[in-house]
Amino acid sequence: MNNPQTTATKDGDAQNQTGQDASQKEDWQDHIAKLLAYSEQIKDDYKTQGKLTKQLAKAEWHLSLRSLALITILLGCFASGLILLWIVLLGAIGFGVYELFASVWLSIATATLLQVIGLIWLWKSAIYLSNKIGFSKTLRSLKQLFNLNSG
Repeated sequence: MNNPQTTATKDGDAQNQTGQDASQKEDWQDHIAKLLAYSEQIKDDYKTQGKLTKQLAKAEWHLSLRSLALITILLGCFASGLILLWIVLLGAIGFGVYELFASVWLSIATATLLQVIGLIWLWKSAIYLSNKIGFSKTLRSLKQLFNLNSG
């Protein structure tokens, strides 16, 4: 025989189980909704970060161009000052040679010789520095990395 109390308990358990299933479904739906909201927020944050990065790069580019222009101007002024100093130095040496030997041609020859020596020194310095430009060590490392050396 079925006991009415046992049947009621089974019905209550079934309703309770159905209620728990519905509650779990709602919890999962809430979790999925929260995950979607979080992913949307992350997407928006990445877009914002990308825009800010672009603005930062643009600002840095403008500042770099301005700095490059100022450095170029300052280097031009520095070079002009060195040229003026060199001219004064050559003039003083030429005048000193003229005072010692009373020869204009010897003064001109001395100043010209000093100018040529200065140009040779500048040329050798430029060649030395230009040989330092490059990625020879990096290329050597890459060749060793990929075993491109024949030896």
